[in-house]
Amino acid sequence: MANSFLKVSCKDCGNETTIFSRANIVISCSVCGATLTKPQGGKPDLVGCTVVEVLE
Repeated sequence: MANSFLKVSCKDCGNETTIFSRANIVISCSVCGATLTKPQGGKPDLVGCTVVEVLE
């Protein structure tokens, strides 16, 4: 996957958030605070969200 942005949906509350495809920090949902991603060697590990759309 090239460097792009991902629109993801929180598994807990359904809030949609846009994240960088190579995020190297923990990202939390801005609504419920659930952990959406964890860093994993240059790309995020999507632990609490699902990808809705890839934005180029």
